[in-house]
Amino acid sequence: MAGDRFDRLLDQCLGVRAGEQVVLLTDGATDAGVITGLLEAVSNRGGIPLVARIPAPGLPGAEPPGAVAAMMLEAGAVIELTSLFIGSSLARRNASARGVRYLAMPGVVLDTFRPGGPLDVDFEQLRSEAERVGRAWDAAQQFRLSTPGGTDLRGSVADRPGRVLHGIATEPGAYMAPPDVESGTAPVEGTASGVVVVDGDLLFMGRGPLREPVVLQVDDGQVVGIEGAERDRLIRMLERCADARMSNLAEVSVAFNPAGTICSVPMETESTRGSAHVALGNSIAYGGLVNAVAHLDCVMRDATLELDGRAVMIEGTVQ
Repeated sequence: MAGDRFDRLLDQCLGVRAGEQVVLLTDGATDAGVITGLLEAVSNRGGIPLVARIPAPGLPGAEPPGAVAAMMLEAGAVIELTSLFIGSSLARRNASARGVRYLAMPGVVLDTFRPGGPLDVDFEQLRSEAERVGRAWDAAQQFRLSTPGGTDLRGSVADRPGRVLHGIATEPGAYMAPPDVESGTAPVEGTASGVVVVDGDLLFMGRGPLREPVVLQVDDGQVVGIEGAERDRLIRMLERCADARMSNLAEVSVAFNPAGTICSVPMETESTRGSAHVALGNSIAYGGLVNAVAHLDCVMRDATLELDGRAVMIEGTVQ
């Protein structure tokens, strides 16, 4: 049955409770089939589904209207289905602090729920691997991220907590982003240097995947150069942000979902096992100190993560 795909998500990742309000954050570009399927699945579990349609966000991490932010605070759970990621917003962080369970699923489409797709996985099994790497981040002083495509980035993560997204938001205040399963942290500001060859996608910055790589030059924790035929996708977004703090290297993470693919759906691309991503801008929600206006993820393929000189993940295989 078609509804099974939505049942699996709610049962495994959210645990809808009878009588609780579940807010679906949508905008004009949200896939109508996803809205319909989740409305039915929430109702079938005794939940009260509420659709909050907001204007399409202008920037990743943008704040929803105040009335919607207030609505989020009173919900039992929120599912973000907007066309652009807003999960790093203050409204979301306030809701999480209030105990609201939150699934950030911006840009997902009906095909994301396909049999054998990135939501048709055992999140509990993947969780153990992601948490293992998360503990390695906790204990590390230095990181190195490299790829066959040419990425070679190094910096300090001293005293930065490992941040794990495993997809399961059944506990009060939990924030997860299925189909994404990842583990990473915010590098210490001013310490990361090297080159990042983005050969997957620039998420929510035009339709991907990238046809040709975009190369970021990083010096002392700041992006100081952007090269490549499709660099304008990132440059235009940075110009829209109009915030000098957006050059901050905000996050380094690796992904674990074996059913994910590098594709036109950003959340599936980011989930893909063996990939890694760095982010620019806001690091407040990721263990860092920079409260920039947005958070921009840049995905690369076939990554190797080393912590304190030891490989902990090589092209999707945990060591």
